[in-house]
Amino acid sequence: MAVMAQSVPARFLLESGGKQIGKADYQFTPAKSGFRVKAHYSFTTGDSTIECTREAELGPDYNLKSDSLDIGVNGVKQTVLITADARTGKLSYQGMAGGIALTNTFDLHSATVVLNNFDPSGVQELVYLDATHSQPNHNYWALLAQGKGVQLPVEFTPAQEGQGTLNSVPVELKHWHLKIGGAPADIWADAGNNLMAFAFPAQRVAYQRSGFILKEADEEPVSTPVPGADALQERSVFFTSDGLKIPALLALPKDRKGSVPIVVLVHGSGPHDADESIGPNKPFRDLAYGLAAAGVATLRYDKRTHFAPDTFRAHPDLDHEVTLDAVAALAFAATQPEVDAKRVFLLGHSLGGTMAPVIAADRLQQAPGSVRGLIFLAGGALGIEETLERQLIFQAKHEGADAGQIDAIRKQWQGIFQTVNDPTTPPDQMVGSPPLRLPESYWRSWVVQDPVGELAKLGLPALVLRGTKDIQVSEEDFQALKRANAVPGSVSREIDGLNHLMMPVAGDSTGQEYFQPAHLVPEVVQIIAEWVGTFP
Repeated sequence: MAVMAQSVPARFLLESGGKQIGKADYQFTPAKSGFRVKAHYSFTTGDSTIECTREAELGPDYNLKSDSLDIGVNGVKQTVLITADARTGKLSYQGMAGGIALTNTFDLHSATVVLNNFDPSGVQELVYLDATHSQPNHNYWALLAQGKGVQLPVEFTPAQEGQGTLNSVPVELKHWHLKIGGAPADIWADAGNNLMAFAFPAQRVAYQRSGFILKEADEEPVSTPVPGADALQERSVFFTSDGLKIPALLALPKDRKGSVPIVVLVHGSGPHDADESIGPNKPFRDLAYGLAAAGVATLRYDKRTHFAPDTFRAHPDLDHEVTLDAVAALAFAATQPEVDAKRVFLLGHSLGGTMAPVIAADRLQQAPGSVRGLIFLAGGALGIEETLERQLIFQAKHEGADAGQIDAIRKQWQGIFQTVNDPTTPPDQMVGSPPLRLPESYWRSWVVQDPVGELAKLGLPALVLRGTKDIQVSEEDFQALKRANAVPGSVSREIDGLNHLMMPVAGDSTGQEYFQPAHLVPEVVQIIAEWVGTFP
């Protein structure tokens, strides 16, 4: 099926966390032999304003001939020129950033697209390639224009078709699942293969064509009751932290007699709401409802990066993302009239687990005896350098990367951490590679974390839980916490068949299943409730 060049630019809106953060446009026009692409995007996220213009030459089969990028991050410019040489079978990468030349050479694959940040023109190119020159098993390659460049395999899998509207006119949609570096995304295009929308749920980022509305497949879902929903009383509350008014939900057992224990829930990475929503799933809501049915109260709250992201820009570090608000939540929970102030527990999921010992230590300094115990739910324990390398290598292997590509990824992140660990790096300098491009001050607050050492010093009993199919927190993380978890009353358990969200997964976890409707398993709720119940 032939794909037509666009007579007018395609325009898109970029959203993060439901808020518009930028715009993008592109146009494919006929060239002497193939197509010419002109594209532009700009967006603001965190404390970064990013702008890029792109001019690319494609062959008649949409394969890359050359690509020129001008990228600005907070006014700092980077230029990139990528050239394909079919005779040598190589891609030449030449960049300039801050007066420093960046050069590299990659193998030229026959189906390669350039993807830079959230540029929809590269995704459109991928859709055109698949429509006109589909590769075996829909496997492609992406060149990420970051630093000296990163080459990664791409899985592009046709999925169930959908529906939407464009300027109120119904549109039948093609749908694909995309995975790059292990990270899942979804793509929708109309019958003419014109890109309509792209969603990257792990980063809560999406862009869609102006005037387009996607009819979600779950707009009319089969009703699945939330376990424990009929056994609680829930009220909206607020507590103050660092000058902010934090919205929260207090979930109480409906049939309680006297005061009850309470568990304060601390989220993982990302700008989460109180339910820690990830796609259609709400693991913290499931916990709150299930624990209420078992006689245990919970307090869950919105992260400041969710409801007031601008306030994070002045202090981009883990204290201001996680610790301060979690300490304030513990203090607030103990003041509730229905709560037994001597049985306040802290539960940290993922990054929340990594930070749990620091949070508890800070709260105990304020009020000795105010935290009864810790619950690590898929909590990270090892250093961020080791953890990121392991996760990135796992993802690359899963995507079929060869030894050379894996080595390139490892070297890229070793270089990034050299910058992070250099004391001369300015605190406000952006370091890393999207989606983990963060201020130096944030990285510094991350690399010093030692949850194993802090747990061992803390002297509090802990419950350590991990699913055996968790691809983000490893067996080594679990064993490290288990060894440090020596206080009487402590328990460490792995649960078969559960992923990082403590939800069941058939086969191996890839992360894609996070976006399929599911519930946190009742066994996890039961283990937590029974453990909390052992403390009078």
